[in-house]
Amino acid sequence: MDVDDVQTLAAILENERRSHCQKRAVCFGMFVFSLVSLVLALGIVVLYLTQSDGSVGIGQVPMYAQLLTALSAAVVGFFSAWWSTQNCINSIERTLYAARAGRHRLFVSFVEQLQCTDKKKRRVWLDIVTAAVT
Repeated sequence: MDVDDVQTLAAILENERRSHCQKRAVCFGMFVFSLVSLVLALGIVVLYLTQSDGSVGIGQVPMYAQLLTALSAAVVGFFSAWWSTQNCINSIERTLYAARAGRHRLFVSFVEQLQCTDKKKRRVWLDIVTAAVT
């Protein structure tokens, strides 16, 4: 594999890493926002239940209590997206390190294991790498 090819592939991966870092920041921001919203909604429900005269059952909690399920799902979903994006960034950084260290076989192995690419994109990456190796 030519050094220029490795540098070009490393530059492409660096752009992918930057893009995923932006996605990670958005996912983390949305996670924090939905978590704060969930905590506030829980506080409102608890406040409503404690301020009532005892005649309000759990089935009579106002409409915003129904949002708790949706907010909980949003919290879990955004956390999951943030976590998977972080794993993607870690695998890209590992691949970049192998490329910059000149470890071509390790680089190819890490490209095969990139966690953030679908099969089609991974196939394109492998075709590029194998074309550069041969």
